[in-house]
Amino acid sequence: MRRIIAALSGILVGLTLIAGPQPATARSLGTITINWSGSDEGDLGKIRVSTTSDQPIATLKAHVISATGGELATIDDFALTSGTSTNGIWTTRTRVQLTDLGTYRIDVEATDTEGTHVTAERTGQLIYMVKTVFDPLTPSRATVDYTHRHVTVKGRLYGIWPGSGERKPLGQGFPISFGISYLNKTGGYAGFDHAELTTDAKGRFRHSLTLKMGAEFRATYPYSNDHLWYMSGTSDKLIVKAKESATEVTANVAPARVNAGDPLTVSGLARWRSPAGWQPIPDTKLSVRVENTNGAPTSVTTDAQGRYSLTFVPYTTGTVTVAYYTEDPFKAHASTTIAFTVAHPASFTNLTAVREEAEVVVSGHLAFTGSSTPADPEAIIEFSTDGTTWATRSTRPAYWDGTGYAFADAITEPAAGHWRARFEGGEHFQDALSQSVQVGAAQ
Repeated sequence: MRRIIAALSGILVGLTLIAGPQPATARSLGTITINWSGSDEGDLGKIRVSTTSDQPIATLKAHVISATGGELATIDDFALTSGTSTNGIWTTRTRVQLTDLGTYRIDVEATDTEGTHVTAERTGQLIYMVKTVFDPLTPSRATVDYTHRHVTVKGRLYGIWPGSGERKPLGQGFPISFGISYLNKTGGYAGFDHAELTTDAKGRFRHSLTLKMGAEFRATYPYSNDHLWYMSGTSDKLIVKAKESATEVTANVAPARVNAGDPLTVSGLARWRSPAGWQPIPDTKLSVRVENTNGAPTSVTTDAQGRYSLTFVPYTTGTVTVAYYTEDPFKAHASTTIAFTVAHPASFTNLTAVREEAEVVVSGHLAFTGSSTPADPEAIIEFSTDGTTWATRSTRPAYWDGTGYAFADAITEPAAGHWRARFEGGEHFQDALSQSVQVGAAQ
């Protein structure tokens, strides 16, 4: 018998409270069909009935029948709670009053406004059981960290009685299945555990444990043959999060501006805020990402003092990101990004200075042999009478002519002297200086 009741309860947990359509019909001025009946999911002591009819339903009456066929209760105070009076769901205003908990057959009578009357037997079941519910689970601490991991979670189990709707604590000896789902750093499940608990005389229970990470808790009252007609129930979940200690990665780059083809070095320190203060993170692999440079290191390992260093030849201007990633639920991730600049090569491949009467025509070519070219290169043309002290005489744009970036200018200068060209590379290019050319005085 107990096996049968337990199996029945498993079905009832989902509150599948209805039977299939009952084609109890009568033909007069219309047709009435009792589709199903059953307990109200939110209030098991009330009855719900689904009807379909040609004319509006005027009255409904539900008969609660025992297993031996005897009538235990009749209730007729139905109100329309969903749909319409010709296709709707009706719910009793008051609860059924029975002596014993259990499940009972429901027969239904219906009459429409034109007098059509039907009686339908076995339209569904009244689940006259105690609905079990939980108070919210409460933890002794909302978060856990490196030094505070012991947690006690408390709860309380209640029952809602179908005849009165009263909510009161259940008593001694109700089994509680207590589930613990461990949570990783991203909130995903990282393992499971459980405990079997029992309520005290006031329906209370508790469980204490030391957490290895954050966790989600949930309590369930499984249907028990020792407590017939008490439905199973489950609490809302409770999450106790792991509080992460701060971590830090520092980075320095030397030199911050490097000529193309020359190496640069990134170094720094990885540390974390331990319960005793900031401590190094020793012998740990850090992730490295170098922007715009293929073949650069992708990781580096700290030494016993948490320090690291890596050297590479950058391709062009970019950044280096050094990051600490950890599966430790009590340590945070950390990263830092630092910029560096690559100065690409520039040079003058030739320079000529030719006198034409009072003017000197200066021309030449710039070359950029690295991986980058300035958008609008310019050549600064300078003059010196003694080859030592120079003065700017002209600044000319340089344009690609198929062999290099050409520039030229005709400058009025009757005196003899020396001519040269200079390129200012700015942040991203190296400076360049041409050879000097001597030109005689005008005749």
